Amino acid sequence: MGRLAIRTNDFRLSFKLIEKLRADSLDFEVIDVNTPVHDDSIVWFSTPSEIVDFPAMGTPIPVDLDSIDSAVMSAVYQLKGPQESISLVIGIDPGPYPGIAWLVDGAFCGIMQLTSTKELMPNLIRLREIGSFVNITIKVGDGAPLIRDQIINDCIAENWVTEQVNENSTSSGLIRNNHSTSALRIATSNGTKIWQTRSIKPTQGDIKYIQTESRKRSNGKFTISQTVAAMVAVGEISMDEALAMRSSYSSEE
Repeated sequence: MGRLAIRTNDFRLSFKLIEKLRADSLDFEVIDVNTPVHDDSIVWFSTPSEIVDFPAMGTPIPVDLDSIDSAVMSAVYQLKGPQESISLVIGIDPGPYPGIAWLVDGAFCGIMQLTSTKELMPNLIRLREIGSFVNITIKVGDGAPLIRDQIINDCIAENWVTEQVNENSTSSGLIRNNHSTSALRIATSNGTKIWQTRSIKPTQGDIKYIQTESRKRSNGKFTISQTVAAMVAVGEISMDEALAMRSSYSSEE
């Protein structure tokens, strides 16, 4: 029989979890986050960053102050033992190097740090095929607007249920560029469902940023043109494809 545990150094979160579990007449124990969990039957609550930084056996349930009720429901579901999975939630931290995290029936299952946006859709397709789920939701953070909207458009084109999540609270307290942990926080946050594709209109600043990135990627040898940079911005071609278009390079633009 599985057991519940609280495993976090967040005192306020721990206190609220204790209140909730006691109110629901659920037995639990409190474990120090530095204490290893050697029992697969333990279902434990922890913040997303602690789950990543302090991995352990058992079934981790990511939780914050705004998701205690849903986290407890997920934990109780996990305690019921072997069953068919119902829901898959994939969180995405958008950017040049996207982070992905996924939950099955509310339990943390994995994270992934990608090296380019080109890797994103193939990995999303693979994740969606890991089981026969009744509900699959893609949650995209609202940062990096150009890349975010490209991701949203790609997901909607596949007829996937897609939500946008406010990232204001998903990156607080994180080391800069910790995209995979941000993705886990995005996966556990409430989002707004997106029904229509977005119009992608790169600004002059976006174009200049992409040109600068192309110069970095070429070790200062060349800079892609504004026309090619605009194509990269709207997702018509990848940066790798742009760098291969030697005839369009210009160090003057």
